[in-house]
Amino acid sequence: MNYQRKANLVLGSVFLIFLLALWLRYQWPTAQGVRFFLFISEAALVGGLADWFAVTALFRKPLGWSYHTALIPRNREKMTEAIVAMVQNELLSENLMRQKIQGFQLSTWFMNTIEKSGGAPWLAERLSQELVHWCKKADIPQLSNKIEALLKEKMLTAGLAKPMLAQGRLLLEKQEFDQLLDQGIEKVLDMATQPQAREILVQVLGQIQEQQVGNGGKLQKTILGLFQVTDGINLEEAAEALQIELILHLRELQMPRHAVRGQLKEILAGKLGALETDVDALNTLENWKNTFFTETKLEAPLRILLEQIFESLREGKLPTGQELTPFLQPTLEKWWSEFREDSALQHNLDQFVQDMLIQALQSEHAVIGQIVRETLQSLNEEELNRFIEDKAGNDLQWIRINGSLVGGIVGAALFVVLNYGYSPLLKIFH
Repeated sequence: MNYQRKANLVLGSVFLIFLLALWLRYQWPTAQGVRFFLFISEAALVGGLADWFAVTALFRKPLGWSYHTALIPRNREKMTEAIVAMVQNELLSENLMRQKIQGFQLSTWFMNTIEKSGGAPWLAERLSQELVHWCKKADIPQLSNKIEALLKEKMLTAGLAKPMLAQGRLLLEKQEFDQLLDQGIEKVLDMATQPQAREILVQVLGQIQEQQVGNGGKLQKTILGLFQVTDGINLEEAAEALQIELILHLRELQMPRHAVRGQLKEILAGKLGALETDVDALNTLENWKNTFFTETKLEAPLRILLEQIFESLREGKLPTGQELTPFLQPTLEKWWSEFREDSALQHNLDQFVQDMLIQALQSEHAVIGQIVRETLQSLNEEELNRFIEDKAGNDLQWIRINGSLVGGIVGAALFVVLNYGYSPLLKIFH
């Protein structure tokens, strides 16, 4: 039973008691107890009716009475603006919210939350689950189209020629170039030691022999010298000698201080430096880059690559077959340990979040009042009444109940005063 029904029940009961008191007064008109009972019931009924009228007048027109009734619907605009002002300027004022934001330490809250959940292992497990869930829902054709569009947009709008040439020069000055060169030589050396390499050399020597390039360049003279050593007849022996010579030169080139390595660096550095200042060369490279990315269709290979990657991720594994969670956990443990120990990073994170929230607060604080205003204005009169009654209706109904109770108590007190105080005094003075 809600409080409105309780209040109505109390008022109805008081009315029935009043009717009972009238009947008793009719039956025993001179009985003092009956007069006392009637006086109390009458006062209780008046109090209950008065408070019922007052509470109802806030929302509607009781008994059709229109004079200063339906106060909330009639003054909804004033009430709306008053609520907006109260919420925006007092309950959620800009200064109060600024103080709350400045006292908020995101890093502390974040670390406490993660530690309670299980730390870095929990982060790794959670991240793995989210990745698997996302991969299961991902639309690979749509994703590949978006990646292709993004790559092409970035490549076509970015000037890459000059930065790439500059990075190439920097790479030559670092040890990474020697490592790349060693890797390249190692691959060529591996290929040169294969039996297939000798077969290729036999084919090449045969072609040269047929063309009879006795007066050719340096390469041709070298090859002719090998022909002389092998009597110019056995191509197999010549190819074997050339293969051995190639392997020896490649192994010598692996030496860090080999002259050819230094010359190669100087030549490449000079070429790259010249290209950096050559406008025509830069334009040519940019045009080639733009043509390549304009005409090349990347969607199909991207889709195949994504399908292969996502197929593994859906099973919680990397494309290499390694489990996803164990792969992520060491990295996250290292990151989490560094984050907990880096107070400067935590402070910067807190400051960044606070600055962002304060900027949003300064520019969007008025939205709070706007939301309150739009919400209240969207309600019709009945919905507005119901909204307020839901929030304060119980207290208002208790006013009605208390009206009957207080009315009866006051009625009893007045009856005693009038009959046992005021009336005897009048008899004395008269």
